Amino acid sequence: MVQGFVTTNSGRMPISAPYGMTALEAIRLVGLSIYSPCGGNGTCGKCRAKIVGDVSDMEERESAFLSDDEQKAGVRLCCMCRLLGDFEIDIREGNMRVQTDFSGLSYTLSPMKNEKCEYADAPLGLAADIGTTTVALYLCDMQSGRVLATRGFRNPQSAYGADVISRIDKIMKDKTALSEQQRLIANAISGSVAEMCASIERKETDVVSAVFCGNTVMQHIAAGIDPSTIANAPFIAPTLFGERYDAHALGFLKNKDAFVYFAPCFASYVGGDIACGMIASALDACKERVLYIDVGTNGEIGLSTEKGLYFCSAAAGPAFEGAHIACGMAGVAGAVSEVFLEDGRVRYRTVDGAEAVGICGSGIIDAIAVMLETGILDETGCIAEKDDIPAFAEYVGEDEDENPVFMLDREKNIYICGRDVREIQLAKAAICAGVQTLLHEAGIDYDTLTGVVIAGGFGSHLRAESLCRIGMIPPIDTKKIRFVGNAAGAGAVAVLLGKEPRASAQTICDRAQYTELSQNAYFMERYIEEMMFGEGV
Repeated sequence: MVQGFVTTNSGRMPISAPYGMTALEAIRLVGLSIYSPCGGNGTCGKCRAKIVGDVSDMEERESAFLSDDEQKAGVRLCCMCRLLGDFEIDIREGNMRVQTDFSGLSYTLSPMKNEKCEYADAPLGLAADIGTTTVALYLCDMQSGRVLATRGFRNPQSAYGADVISRIDKIMKDKTALSEQQRLIANAISGSVAEMCASIERKETDVVSAVFCGNTVMQHIAAGIDPSTIANAPFIAPTLFGERYDAHALGFLKNKDAFVYFAPCFASYVGGDIACGMIASALDACKERVLYIDVGTNGEIGLSTEKGLYFCSAAAGPAFEGAHIACGMAGVAGAVSEVFLEDGRVRYRTVDGAEAVGICGSGIIDAIAVMLETGILDETGCIAEKDDIPAFAEYVGEDEDENPVFMLDREKNIYICGRDVREIQLAKAAICAGVQTLLHEAGIDYDTLTGVVIAGGFGSHLRAESLCRIGMIPPIDTKKIRFVGNAAGAGAVAVLLGKEPRASAQTICDRAQYTELSQNAYFMERYIEEMMFGEGV
């Protein structure tokens, strides 16, 4: 065994690891995580950390991801750096931008609680939206129905990959990965509950019940249920939830009698987060034609019509989260989050107004829209040569193979390359084709839609104009596009506290029609067509 320390935003902690273990594996071993979209396969170059001490030498494959300045500063890739003796790992990062705000809905207060639970004061309840990338928590007063405290943080399972398939793959290859991933999310939630209770001077044991929602895979892992069958045809989920589990045994809550209710899922790739989001947006019984889109790695889409509810899941991939993007990163301080034109110049803003160090998903979508608007990018996804766009030639550079790239900031070397554009094309085509497929299944035209709801933590930071410009959503009047924040979290709170939302949670899946896109010929045709940029549908 070798000995060392890991420094996080919370402090410095000792760590022991087997000789030769990678820094990434050692970090996981003690229940910590670092951004690792590829899950430690050495293909994304994102698990950067300052590592000093007795460690393996840097090989060519690792150095290719790191600049000279990074290498001089002791920055390594955790998945390739092996621990050989005493070591120090610094994984401090800016706080991740996590959306916890939402618009509430009215309901009759009738909280879910176990009458057997003992507690000192008025009982508390917990609602959680467990996203693939981020987690949002809400601590609620069960008597008044008020939200007393919130927390948001990166899902620590990101150390196992940026998307659900990566995390399932780890479980299929190593069965201990299921318990490790479950432990990571349980510890993170339990620790945050302790912080929230302390902030309002209450005991952790006063939290007697919880409602969790997430995509189907995230709910399985949180419940400690192997989701492996979801990854392969016929994509059968072991359970679609809508049931109570032992919150104490799973490690989420301290009260030994506490339970956690996992929201019902529609299908293997349309989870309880969409059920809760639809309930919170009052679309579960809506008679109008409204699209509901949760933009993320899973691209879950709902359509509410006078005929009923329609759902599908489009595999958008993790590009919108900054993964597989050359300068991509999570939405932390210093990430370019907005790109826009102002007085004929390309401008940008960053998270927290910090110095730019990379670009996150909302910034990437904006950047593509600006590139299209200026002619830097054509409808096929090709970046122009600088001689072809004299008015914006200064924003065109070259990569090491002399291919043109969009230079958002030359000084800081933040750019969009052709490969990045392809990743966004694939992602936006999947979502737009998914939308078209649902419209086709419902037998309605896009111009009869009365609105589009964009939900989720990531979606709340997007611009309607950019989504329409790149062709991700139908060419609808942007005034009809509504950004609702963390609707899934709002729905989880409502199910925890409200009589009517809880009744809806029990019945919403029965009224829904799910379309599996992986074998849908109509979807595949539309998917190929929507590779082109421009107005969708």
